Amino acid sequence: MNRKDWYHHWFGEEYLKVYAHRDENEAKSLVNLILSQLPINENTEILDVCCGAGRHVNLLAGKGVKVTGIDLSSTLIKRAYRDKNCNAAFVQADMRYLPFGCRFDVILNLFTSFGYFETHEENLTVLDEFYRVLKHSGYFVFDYLNAPYIEENLIPFHQMRVGDVMVEQKREISNRRVNKTIRLTKDGMQNMFFESVFLYRPREIMEILADAGLKPLVRFGDYDGSEFNDQSPRLLIIGEKIG
Repeated sequence: MNRKDWYHHWFGEEYLKVYAHRDENEAKSLVNLILSQLPINENTEILDVCCGAGRHVNLLAGKGVKVTGIDLSSTLIKRAYRDKNCNAAFVQADMRYLPFGCRFDVILNLFTSFGYFETHEENLTVLDEFYRVLKHSGYFVFDYLNAPYIEENLIPFHQMRVGDVMVEQKREISNRRVNKTIRLTKDGMQNMFFESVFLYRPREIMEILADAGLKPLVRFGDYDGSEFNDQSPRLLIIGEKIG
């Protein structure tokens, strides 16, 4: 189990099994919220950074929007292609080094796909890349965990069966990171994986976005568009690029 570069190893077929409950209905709720808040039409170009298996990309593309998804995982990119809509494109890439110029009207970073890296500087590099590829006055949607909610509601251990696989997850907060150890058992054979995200507080997220030239405009506490507060399960920020 590699802890340092865990994101190179975790986002494969096993990840898809563990997070199978993150379904299309959840994705539809978030996509509908985004569409209600931003001026998106058939001429809008959207980049979904860390698109995973393409749930949001394909839903948006199905509405006639041009969407590109990038993800580091070849497994997730292949799954996204399986359901690919004609208006969707997928690229395997690292979010610290986006292979694009300044061409996108909207950037999405969803389902806590931030704070992966060991240093604060590496995480800030991601925001600098968002700024670089986003057009002037373009918009961003940043979906992250809510630190006060996580601290109060963290479940230290959870066990469930997914098909023929027993999934055990141990969670802890240590050194300002939310760490998760995942043990998968099938037919007596075990695989171990690790997941770790830096626990930025809401105020810190607002500050580092603004410092990167990404001005927060509105915050929501969940995909249903509820008002954000300390008890919100999510920190969902919609904002725009400023000069």
